[in-house]
Amino acid sequence: MLLMERVAELVRYNETFALAMIIESKGSTPRHVGKMIVYRDGTIEGTVGGGLAELYVIEEALKAIERGQSTIVQYKLNKNAKDGISMHCGGTLSVFIEVYTNRPEMVIVGAGHVAFGLAKQFDFLQYPYRVVDDRPDYCTRERFPNADEIHVNENIEYALTNARLDEKSFVIICTKDGDDRVLKKALEYPCAYIGMIASKRKVLQIFKKLKEEGCLEEQLEQVYTPIGLEIGAETVEEITISIISEIIKVSRAGNKSADREKLIHVEKESSSV
Repeated sequence: MLLMERVAELVRYNETFALAMIIESKGSTPRHVGKMIVYRDGTIEGTVGGGLAELYVIEEALKAIERGQSTIVQYKLNKNAKDGISMHCGGTLSVFIEVYTNRPEMVIVGAGHVAFGLAKQFDFLQYPYRVVDDRPDYCTRERFPNADEIHVNENIEYALTNARLDEKSFVIICTKDGDDRVLKKALEYPCAYIGMIASKRKVLQIFKKLKEEGCLEEQLEQVYTPIGLEIGAETVEEITISIISEIIKVSRAGNKSADREKLIHVEKESSSV
């Protein structure tokens, strides 16, 4: 398989990696053209010339993957030059490192008005998404023509299981009447994000119920609820924008620590409810 065909395959499968490409070389260098895929574990496919310079490129590519930002690196292949690296070629090499990060994989649980609005936004952003519901009249290919998958079952927990949640999954819970059951099921998986549309009072009621059913405090602390960044959203369109803004913030941060103040605020209010 040609290297760029492999790049296309990795993009299709939503993988994270970096592509290093020689964009300029002057004087004597190991190669004047070359491309190399660098994976998150440091393994590679292709080459930009081998030797010490390639090791430096791999190191910079891993840093770029960690930051989620593409970059250009330059090396003087002359151990006697100022800022040079310990090579004898004598030329200079410029390499563009392009980072490909996996796009969040959205799982919308619920197929009502908010779900419909979210799907439109995900279509625009070209985010892959699946839709899960227990209502066959709502969760249809006609309503969600661009969804990667549609999962419908009268047992909504079973339908969610079929969506195959994993560490790439961003789960948005907006069901008609099954938020507690869906949340409990979602917490069984190592999701990147779990958000639930609910009032603060409803959040407290659901959390209390799930604790009584055996869910741990540490699990519930993973949940972003009330969902979305606080922008004073009122309409469905505004609500979807606030939800997507929060998802982007979390996905860029790469951890679950962002915006924890909301949950703390909810917990504090429990004493006055």
